[in-house]
Amino acid sequence: MKNPFHKHHDNSNKLIAGLALGAIFAGAITYLYIKRKADIEAEAARLKEHAQDYLKEKRQKMKKHKSDVDDLEDIIHA
Repeated sequence: MKNPFHKHHDNSNKLIAGLALGAIFAGAITYLYIKRKADIEAEAARLKEHAQDYLKEKRQKMKKHKSDVDDLEDIIHA
């Protein structure tokens, strides 16, 4: 005969709450990962636009070295 005063412990509510909480945390982590990845890609695209700007400034300042054919021999053997 079963004991009528014996209480059965039902843990299904705790299990459902734990699964729901885990799903919420997983969703939050996924959202933050995707958001951060998008921010990094946007910053990389912005930096890529101006990656060679310093070369344009350098080209304007550089002067061409003019030399004669006679000077080339001195430059090579120097």
